Amino acid sequence: MTGRMLGLHLLLELAAIIIASLVVVMSWHTFHHDRREPAHVLLCGFLVVVVCDLMHALTPEGMPSLFADGSDDVAGFFWLMGRSFQAATLLLMALRTTPRINRPAATAIGTSIAAVLLAVGIFQVESRPLIFIEALRMKPLQARFEYGLCAANLIVAALLVRRSRVSDRDQERLLALSCVVMAAGGLSFALSEQNAHTQHVFGHVLKVLAYLLLYRATFIASIRAPYEAVSRSEAQLADYAARIKTLSQNLPLSVMYQVIGHHAEDRRFVYVSEASERIFGIPAEAAMQDPARLFARIVPEDRAKFRAEQRRSHREVSIFDLTVRLGRDDGTTRHIHFHSAPRRLADGSLIWDGIATDVTGRMEAEESRRRMEAGRYESQRLEALGTLASGIAHDFNNILASIIGNVSLVLDAIKKDATADAMRGVQHIHKASVRARDLVKQILSFSRQQVPVREVRALRSIVSEGIGLLDATLPASITVRAQLDEVSALVDTTQIQQVVLNLCTNAAQAMGPFGGCIDVGLVAVELTLARAQELGLAAGPHANLWVADNGSGMSEDTQRRAFEPFFTTKPVGSGTGLGLSVVHSIVKTHQGAVTLTSELGAGSRFDIYLPRVSGTPPGPPPAMDGATPAHTDGERVIYVDDDVMMAMMVESLLKSAGYTVTSFTDADLAIDVMRRHPDAFDILVTDFNMPTRSGLDLIKAVRTMRPGLPMLLSTGYVTEDLITEARKLGASAVLEKEHSPESLVAAIRSALATRVPKE
Repeated sequence: MTGRMLGLHLLLELAAIIIASLVVVMSWHTFHHDRREPAHVLLCGFLVVVVCDLMHALTPEGMPSLFADGSDDVAGFFWLMGRSFQAATLLLMALRTTPRINRPAATAIGTSIAAVLLAVGIFQVESRPLIFIEALRMKPLQARFEYGLCAANLIVAALLVRRSRVSDRDQERLLALSCVVMAAGGLSFALSEQNAHTQHVFGHVLKVLAYLLLYRATFIASIRAPYEAVSRSEAQLADYAARIKTLSQNLPLSVMYQVIGHHAEDRRFVYVSEASERIFGIPAEAAMQDPARLFARIVPEDRAKFRAEQRRSHREVSIFDLTVRLGRDDGTTRHIHFHSAPRRLADGSLIWDGIATDVTGRMEAEESRRRMEAGRYESQRLEALGTLASGIAHDFNNILASIIGNVSLVLDAIKKDATADAMRGVQHIHKASVRARDLVKQILSFSRQQVPVREVRALRSIVSEGIGLLDATLPASITVRAQLDEVSALVDTTQIQQVVLNLCTNAAQAMGPFGGCIDVGLVAVELTLARAQELGLAAGPHANLWVADNGSGMSEDTQRRAFEPFFTTKPVGSGTGLGLSVVHSIVKTHQGAVTLTSELGAGSRFDIYLPRVSGTPPGPPPAMDGATPAHTDGERVIYVDDDVMMAMMVESLLKSAGYTVTSFTDADLAIDVMRRHPDAFDILVTDFNMPTRSGLDLIKAVRTMRPGLPMLLSTGYVTEDLITEARKLGASAVLEKEHSPESLVAAIRSALATRVPKE
């Protein structure tokens, strides 16, 4: 090889070596989680290629002696070995059969192979010249080797083209093109018969071009593709962050947050959306720096349950779900619902992804709805009372007429000294008075607006009392027939009576002026699974209450709307349309169901199903009317009532029972007497509603003078609040005035039995 050709050969080889070295460097710095990635194979293979190309450039005949004298056999050996490892490396990449090695292992393997090839090339090839080039003409072995390498490169190129059609990646197309160019360069060497030097240079130029294509492919895989992936990821993250920020800012009543903690009591915010200041009244940065600032805003009554929910959620790794009240700087209190789900991190700590929502408006709306519902009940109750008013007045007038008439008969009998007739008249007066008292008691119980109290009650007596309220209001043309079994349920008595009253009144109105028959039934039933599913109830024991009539019935459209609030088929001014709506609402709040069966001209039937319960309902209180007073020791009673007639009657009653009685119609006068003679009495009985002082005021004043004195409060309107307050002040009991006088004697006897003796 001439000096000019030798220099050109060295220059082209150095260019190829530099490019191959860049491939090695980029392969080393390519990061892959998967050890099967081709970058490690490329690192190993081209480390060998770089060494072989370097030795090929330094060992041709005519080059200065480094390791040994220049020899075309040695140069040719390293040329073929470099070409072989180039083809083998790309073949492994194309087949994706890369060994499971890391970068240091790939470097060590490549270095070891290169060392072996150096030893063989320097010390063995020279002794067995197999590929000696004479006048740049190849021996048959080298030519066949070149043809084989050309075929191998073309096969690798075909595999890479096939893969590129599936993956559509530029890297595999460039690798395939590199293999084609390398095959063309090898073919140029194999056919170097004429113009050998030109073909030799052309072959080296193609080799440099093939390496450039390989470098480009490596650059795409190692630098451009990861950079583009990172850029896409950053863009996606930025877009995701922008979306989250926009979402969290545009949620009008919610704050998004993340809380992390190793322990239930050691938690901190890692993210709080900017809505924090609008909802919590605390900037997001302040909440993340010091979570205690948010916790301190929880009202004291809710902090304990907030801590308990924290501990439970951390212990069970379950959803945190709680609503607490939060105080704000503007003095308002907001109801905040915290809802978050935990997940465990690699270090063992838990992180909660959650959202806090201001539900104040929702809770206020619920409270407003509850008040409206209560208003509907009250409005319908007043409508029902209005319906009953005339009948009640008629019935009460009959009672009063009976009392007045019998009083006249008694007076006349006394004048005639007819004791038997007088006694009979007194008995009639007592009987009529008890009836009047019971009627008033029922009306008061029905009309009072009380918080519903559900107890296990016998439905038979409740339904019977409800029917009793209707007796005086229904025209004579309407008959009520009742078939009631003994069934118990957890109910509010007044509400169930209202259901009976509404359904019976509705049935009476449906029958019009010609009248008819209303059937009321009560029976215990067992709902099958299929029937329970139809009703939306649980299968099992239920109480079935029904009201049926033979009135005009309803059309299908009316039946569909029968339970709608304010829907009515009556003329304007004849009803509010709330009766059946209230029935439906009451039944639903009792976890029951109501059905309607009707046909035009054939009447209607309402069936109510309530969960039946076992157990013995409380029985009626023992009757004390007409009870014979027990023996007394002449205990001293002070009785206070602003009603003169009541005071005189009670004084006479108690004296006849053996008590020593002093009555007052002025509470201030009673207090003055007690102040002057605190030990003159054994028990105080006082009315509640008096003009100057209430009965509670009197009890409170007397309590300071005689701490251990037994006291009773009497009133015509007993409420739970009144009972509670009276007991706080030391009253032994609160009595209803409509009770018979004999019950007062029994109450006094009971209170005296529990008094503390004086020291």
